[in-house]
This record gives sequence, C-alpha cells and structure tokens, in this order.
Amino acid sequence: MSHSRNNNISLLDHHSKYYIDGADLHIVAERTLFRVHGYFFSRESPIFNKRLNPASPGDVREGTNDIDPIILENVTPEEFEKLLWVFYNPKYSLYEASIDDWNCILNLADKWDFNEVKELAVRELHKKKDLDLVTKMALYQKYKVDQRHLVPLYAELCRRDHPLNLDEAQILGIEATVLVNNARERLRANPSYEGRSPLPEGLEEGDVFRALESQMGLEEGATARFREENAAAFPESSE
Repeated sequence: MSHSRNNNISLLDHHSKYYIDGADLHIVAERTLFRVHGYFFSRESPIFNKRLNPASPGDVREGTNDIDPIILENVTPEEFEKLLWVFYNPKYSLYEASIDDWNCILNLADKWDFNEVKELAVRELHKKKDLDLVTKMALYQKYKVDQRHLVPLYAELCRRDHPLNLDEAQILGIEATVLVNNARERLRANPSYEGRSPLPEGLEEGDVFRALESQMGLEEGATARFREENAAAFPESSE
C-alpha cells in the first residue's frame, strides 16, 4: 500500500452515525467513510453480494477495512445515509420520510438492485397524498418499478373524463402518453362531449386493468392477483 494512499485514507471523515464499531463493511462516498454491516448488502443486493462474496477462490472480498474500502461512484454521503436509514431505522416498521428522501432511496435501490427496499419505497410513496398521480407514475417508470404497480395508476388516468393535458404528457413521456390515449380510446364507445369523455356505464375496474395489461405486455389478471397478494401493504387509495 502506497504512502500516498494511506494519506488519502487518513483524510477521510468518519460518518458521525454510520461508522459503526464492529461492523465489517467499509464504504466511501466522496470524502466520507462509512462502516456498516455487510449482511444487509449481501442479503438484499445481488450486485453487492458478488463483491462481498466472490465466487472465484482467487478473488478478494472488497471493503474489508478502512485502507481498501468500496468506493461509491456518483453518490453523495447524504444520499447513501438515506439508504442506510432503511436498515438502521430505530422505529422498526415506521418509516417517516419525505417524498424527496424516498425518491433518493428508490434511486439507489434501483441502481444496486435492492428489490425489497424498492418495494418499501413504493409502499411509502403510495401513502403520500401530496404526490400527484402523474409525477408518481413518472417516478415509477424512471426507476423500473414492477409494472403491476403502474396498472392501477394508468387506470386512474383512463377513468378520468378529461384526457392528459400538455404538462402531464411532457412529464410522462411519449410512450406512456400513447399508451394512455390508446387505452382511453379502446375503453370508450361514445364520442367525447364538450371535451369530456367518461367511461361507458357498466365498465368495471377489471375491464380497465385488462385493457392496460394487454398493451403493457402483462398477463391478463396479473394486476388483480398482485393487489390481492399485497392488500395489506397497499390499501385502497382514498383519492
């Protein structure tokens, strides 16, 4: 180990909360050194699992000490701290955080394939009444959330009397806008009246879901089954 590298390591700041004595995983974000429990990372993320549990005998486990930590690229200490809070939250099942915080957590969970953390972020964002529908959909699309979470949100747009406006279309992007417009056309038998285009009477939620599933490449009925399996985690929205 070179003298200059030792000097560089000595200049790092230990994180005030997440440099934990006795923990076995050493990680650097910018100029901040974290020491956390590798168990969470190897269990939850296949990307980190490969780095912490190398398959080949000649490969070396990364991040075993302060001198040779795992270095995170393009991640700030503040962002990484938000992800760590998920694992070290002292309130157990209570996860009280802002929309911006969950957005950050969802970003890192997607970046490193923390799928269960991703689901947690979606559950918590689902509860945020001040997160508008279209922005929520754009967020889920950006971070490749399970499409079965998106079908009910698309259905809300399809049930609306009014089509997407320009601002909403710009937020969602071309592909999602075309999908919504095609589904609305398919579901509506009657022409628009004074700019309003309500769904035909008798059309049920399942009909809307099936129309969207066929366009999104999902198996028919997949959304209904997914909602039943996750009923406790995703109660019906009051919106």
